Amino acid sequence: MTEQTAPIHHIIGPTILLGSGTYFDFDNPEGSELTKEDVAYGLAFQSRFSGQCVSRRTGRRVYYSVAQHCIIMAGYAEPGHKMAALMHEVGEATCGDMSSPLKSKCPDYKAVEKRCEAAGLSRFGVVTRSHAYIKDLDLRMLATEQRDLMPSDGHTWGTVEGRRPFEAEIFPWEDPHGAADAFLETYHQLRRIGQ
Repeated sequence: MTEQTAPIHHIIGPTILLGSGTYFDFDNPEGSELTKEDVAYGLAFQSRFSGQCVSRRTGRRVYYSVAQHCIIMAGYAEPGHKMAALMHEVGEATCGDMSSPLKSKCPDYKAVEKRCEAAGLSRFGVVTRSHAYIKDLDLRMLATEQRDLMPSDGHTWGTVEGRRPFEAEIFPWEDPHGAADAFLETYHQLRRIGQ
């Protein structure tokens, strides 16, 4: 390991301590010792849409995690793309899930998140064979989430215009620990079948 990518073992600069006990350096994400458990729990304890989800069935506010979003998306992905779909939000495990409208106002944040995402994908050996395919799948998920988990104002969001939602309704799990367990189970299952 080069000095530039050597892991750090204490808080220096823009660094956070992860649940695994290792450190994550935003200036050197490639050298950070991120674990799959850090990813699973990081995504499971973050809500999509800044926590503003509402069930279309009950009209009640619900918790819908980034981890569940990734698991559902991996289920819809074609063979050869499933692991990339599961891990497509890996950067959010450390950076958080900032809403896209706010993220559009923060170009420096977007650059840091993209670098963290690339480092995470590399660390876990995930190759995205088609970024366009993953993006299209993500936008179909967004259209499905708007239909099932957001209050209806009668408008379709511009980012999903023309995208067909998936048929199956999303039922939020609401238990972050269960979402983390399901994420890890999906990760191991995809590894076993060579995805």
